[in-house]
Amino acid sequence: MPVIKKTLFPDWIKHVMQDQFDPSAFNKSEMIYNVPNGTTISFIPADDESRFHGMRQDIAYFDELFYVKRSIWDQAEIRTPLMFGSFNPVGPFWVQEFFDTNNVFVDHSTYHDNPYLDESIIQSLERRAKGDENFYRVYVKGEFGLLEGMIFEEGKHFIIRSSADWPAMYKRTLYGLDFGYSVHPTGIVEVGLSGGELWLRERCYKLELTNDMIAGLLRPDITVVADSAEPKSIQELRNKKLDIIPSKKGRDSINSGIDLMKTIPINIDSGSVNLIKEFRNYRWATNASGEPTGKPHDSWNHLIDATRYAVSHLLAGRKEFTLSPV
Repeated sequence: MPVIKKTLFPDWIKHVMQDQFDPSAFNKSEMIYNVPNGTTISFIPADDESRFHGMRQDIAYFDELFYVKRSIWDQAEIRTPLMFGSFNPVGPFWVQEFFDTNNVFVDHSTYHDNPYLDESIIQSLERRAKGDENFYRVYVKGEFGLLEGMIFEEGKHFIIRSSADWPAMYKRTLYGLDFGYSVHPTGIVEVGLSGGELWLRERCYKLELTNDMIAGLLRPDITVVADSAEPKSIQELRNKKLDIIPSKKGRDSINSGIDLMKTIPINIDSGSVNLIKEFRNYRWATNASGEPTGKPHDSWNHLIDATRYAVSHLLAGRKEFTLSPV
């Protein structure tokens, strides 16, 4: 539900309903919109098969179908005359079994077909596509990507957790901070250690944030490990009485940080939309011949870099932290 509220629902209001949206017709607690003609539109998280047992509806639309289990789709399909699904083809998955059946229509579109994209998003897509062949395949050409070369595997290196599963207290906690501005977003990640596991929450993923704005997002009682390539920004934040320390960089610091992150179970808050996307897309780079370089690709890494800064410091045991509330 946090993902729906941050992504799909605002887009639905802006691009589908536009000026026809009536706040009085919307039940916020149930996430149901009542149209005057008697139609109801419900927004439901597709993360639990039991939610769809016995449900009947005229139309079901699944967003980001790549991340939806086949069993959940099947439960909805049993009781729904018309089904829609949209997705970026990150890699091969079960939906392709439907492509050659008679009652299925496949609409292959790209960002060129989307009239709602901001120019900044288009520029970002085209810039990232120049150096990442798999990104180009998936997000520019709309073709199925390759799952080979993923750095973190869901279910093996990280899992998605709801707020209900979150610990009430961390044993240790840090913020990781990766600076950005006009081209790359500023990323802030809360990294907590509890029960011998890491607990990650996305705190910021925005463009054009000044250091004053960043300072307003940080807590003076929590140490922040920031990108050491920005000493001026670090000093400006220190001047605001914030506890900022530079990340440790050096030869193989990126790979060693990744290796360190793989030594401990990682839990990611289900509402951390951009952090989840980065973990699901972060991959090893290849050269022009398609051979692995042994280095991560320089994309899908703003929040992961922030996480790596904090985790490398946290697990290195350089500083003890008192118990802190989540």
